[in-house]
Amino acid sequence: MPPPSWKRTRRKNPVGLGRNCALFESARTWAYREIRHHFGNPDGLGRAIQTTAQAMNQQLFSEPLSTREVDQIARSIHRWITTKSRMWADGPAVYEATFSTIQSARGRKSGAVRRKATQENWRSAL
Repeated sequence: MPPPSWKRTRRKNPVGLGRNCALFESARTWAYREIRHHFGNPDGLGRAIQTTAQAMNQQLFSEPLSTREVDQIARSIHRWITTKSRMWADGPAVYEATFSTIQSARGRKSGAVRRKATQENWRSAL
C-alpha cells in the first residue's frame, strides 16, 4: 500500500509505479480534464477514456498491458467519474462558473504582483 502522503502528492509523471498504476494515474488525470467535453453524454466519455487509455498503454510501455486490463482501468475511471465526481454531478453551468471564478482570482493575483513589480521598476529608475 502506498503511504498516506500518496493522496496529497501531485503525480505528473508516475515514475516508479507499476504499469497498472502508471496507466491509471495518466488516464485519470486526462479524463478529469476531458469531462467538460462530454457533459450529458456518459457513453461518449466512456469511449473517449477507453480509446485514450489504449493509446497511452501503447505509448508508455515497451510491453503494453493486455487489452482487457486497459479496458478495466478505463471502466474504473469512468465509473468513478459518473457516480462520485462532483464536477460530473454539478454539470456544465457550475463548471463554467467555477472555472470563471478561479480564472478571475488568478488574474487578480497576477495583476497585483505585476503592478508591484512595475512600481518597483519605476522607483529604481528614478
